[in-house]
Amino acid sequence: MTAAPPASLSPDHGLLVHRAAIVDNWVDHNGHMNVAAYLTVFDAAICKFCTQCGIGPDRIGETGKTVFVSQANIVYRHELHLGSPIQVHLRILALGTDRLHVYMTMQDEQHGHLAAANEQLLVCVGIQTRRPAPLSTDVHETFKAIFESQKHLPAPRYAGRAISLRHD
Repeated sequence: MTAAPPASLSPDHGLLVHRAAIVDNWVDHNGHMNVAAYLTVFDAAICKFCTQCGIGPDRIGETGKTVFVSQANIVYRHELHLGSPIQVHLRILALGTDRLHVYMTMQDEQHGHLAAANEQLLVCVGIQTRRPAPLSTDVHETFKAIFESQKHLPAPRYAGRAISLRHD
C-alpha cells in the first residue's frame, strides 16, 4: 500500500496537517490553553500525518512497525483561549532510514499568531522488538517526497533550541 502524502503545502509553514478549536477541557485555571493540551494537539497532528503517510496505528498489524517520539521540545509564543481556531503545519527537517526530524507550528487562525512550535525526533520501531527498524520503502519514499518539497524553505526560527534563561 502506497500512501499519498498530505497535499496542503504552505510556502511559509509547511504541510497543513491538523485543524481544531480550543475546547473547554484544554483551558486551565489561568484562562488559557494548558501546557499539556499543546502536546495533545501536536500528538494528534503527528498521528494524523503518520497515518496519512502509511505508518499509523491502522497499519501496525500489517507492517509490524510504528513510530515512537524519542525527543520533543515545545516553544510557546502566544496564548490561546477557549474557542480559538488553530491549525498545525509540519515540516520534515531531516530524514534517515529509520527516523525523521519534524518541526510543527501551531497557528492561531483568528489572529495569525504563531502560538507554539514543536520539534520532534521520531523513530520507526518494530512493535515486537521495541527497537529501531527501517521505515517501510513506501513510507520512506512518501517522507522523502515531502522532505524534498520542503528543503528549500528557510530554517525554522525555533528549531534546535536549548532551554536557557536567555530571552529574545
